[in-house]
Amino acid sequence: MARDLASVQQEIEQLKASQQELARENAGITEQLKASQEQMARAISNASEQNLRPKTSAAASAVTSAKPPLRIANPARKPVSTLPPKQARAQARAPVQLQSRQQ
Repeated sequence: MARDLASVQQEIEQLKASQQELARENAGITEQLKASQEQMARAISNASEQNLRPKTSAAASAVTSAKPPLRIANPARKPVSTLPPKQARAQARAPVQLQSRQQ
């Protein structure tokens, strides 16, 4: 029974050592995660600032001056018939209903 008790105590000590090692590893991983999150936050902040800044450099003004001017839309036109004038007039008249002759 004394040997069993000594064996159980040894296993408990091994478990404690393993638990402490895991706690140290977790702490290291947590620090790495925090550092990565801070780095990502800085990168996102820098990217956001660059997108919000107005472009006032010479390169930016050269790019904007190279754009063609905006076209103004033409006013709407009336539809035009593609038929010759005689046919267009014939189509424009109201249809005539023919009546049959009764004899």
